[in-house]
Amino acid sequence: MRLRRVEPILRRSLGGPCRVPRGTTLLVAVSGGADSTALLLGLHRLAGEFGLHLNVAHLHHRLRGRDADHDLAFVESMCTRLGLLLHRARWNTRARMERRGISGQSGLRSLRHEFLLAAARRAGATAIATAHTADDQLETALMRLARGTGLTGLGGMRARRGPWIKPLLEATREEIEADLRAVRQPWREDASNHDPQYLRSRLRHFAVPALVRAFRPGEDPARGRAQLAAHAAHALAEVREARAAIARVATRALPRVLDARAEEFALDSRRLASYPAAIRRALIALAWRRCGPGGDGLTRRHVAGLMRLAAAGRGGARHALPGAFEAVRSRGRLVFRPSAPGPAPCRVRLAIPGRAEFIGGSVQGRWMSGPAARGRLSGKPATDEFFAAEGLSGGLQLRTGKADERFIPYGGRRPVSLLRFLSKQPVSREMRTRPTVLADAGGILWVIGVRRSARATISQATRKALWVHVERHD
Repeated sequence: MRLRRVEPILRRSLGGPCRVPRGTTLLVAVSGGADSTALLLGLHRLAGEFGLHLNVAHLHHRLRGRDADHDLAFVESMCTRLGLLLHRARWNTRARMERRGISGQSGLRSLRHEFLLAAARRAGATAIATAHTADDQLETALMRLARGTGLTGLGGMRARRGPWIKPLLEATREEIEADLRAVRQPWREDASNHDPQYLRSRLRHFAVPALVRAFRPGEDPARGRAQLAAHAAHALAEVREARAAIARVATRALPRVLDARAEEFALDSRRLASYPAAIRRALIALAWRRCGPGGDGLTRRHVAGLMRLAAAGRGGARHALPGAFEAVRSRGRLVFRPSAPGPAPCRVRLAIPGRAEFIGGSVQGRWMSGPAARGRLSGKPATDEFFAAEGLSGGLQLRTGKADERFIPYGGRRPVSLLRFLSKQPVSREMRTRPTVLADAGGILWVIGVRRSARATISQATRKALWVHVERHD
């Protein structure tokens, strides 16, 4: 069962960006859709050539009733026919997301990643293959472009990141489905992929077809979409190449501008200014990763502020940074140093609308209508939360939570102490001992990064809502 278009793409990927050592056990994520079906069939044909041992994983989300049962039966049948071991599970994903305070497509994606990593450990797999395509890459690039992104985000998904590989990133959905039809291989269709409540679905079924009609009027829609996805894939590859070239220049230039000491480090502002803006941004980010308190964590806004500070003609100006650090312009240098000795408690007032920095991240909030908030609940990322205005009391602040203060977690019925709640959550020791919470005069509204409280929930009667977005940098 040869896939004429897909197999050469897989062969190039496995011989290049998705290369893994011979003898590798590779876990293949298979939903039963066209993309993952083609991925499994193609990898099965090439496994001997590349010395791969394949295992398959499928998660039943318990969200689509008999359709999900049929998806699982389809994948089981395919694995039996190919003689492959299937790692399967049935998770009540709705209940799991509610317990963790996550929701929407981003919540489901987090659970799938968790399941796949656990399945990979059981299988002894060192790599996990997913069926992302050139069409997915196009949709991802459009989402990031609309939300605002730099070179890193605009480069799209990488073919390999840690244990995750995406060998089909160069294949279009049209090529995949044409190959499957040619060999009379059926696949499963997920009706939720057509649900307009999800942003990716709206892009796929409305925005991308509109682009095809605008740029290729009169052309067959499927062919026009495939050409658009292919062109985007080439453009994003060039963006990634440019990003890599900038990183190489910054790596070579860093020793000329960096002065690292025991508790602080500095960049020479004059030498920094001699490089183009793209190199300056890369140098600042690289210096922070190598010498900063937590390695990563600078956002685009932080870097922009540091660029302005480095270019300022006067000394003494300051810029707050993640990890209880600050940057100061002093004697022609951009100095990065601890902003205060020891881990001071976090307590930051949040004005609405407004934005504030706190130890470990930043927060912003604004008002919106109740209907607008309800429309965004199902697809919200874990970094966003919505609260009914009528349920809020007094001013808002980000602060370090107290172990003995009590609140009702979302989905719960009884108050529980923050210490007891966190002791049962899969969180880091630092988050357990120094949790950051969003609170008002009535107490905890949201344990950041874990779960919101049962207070001020959005309902059909909500007319005004508060949207809060948090970026964690620790």
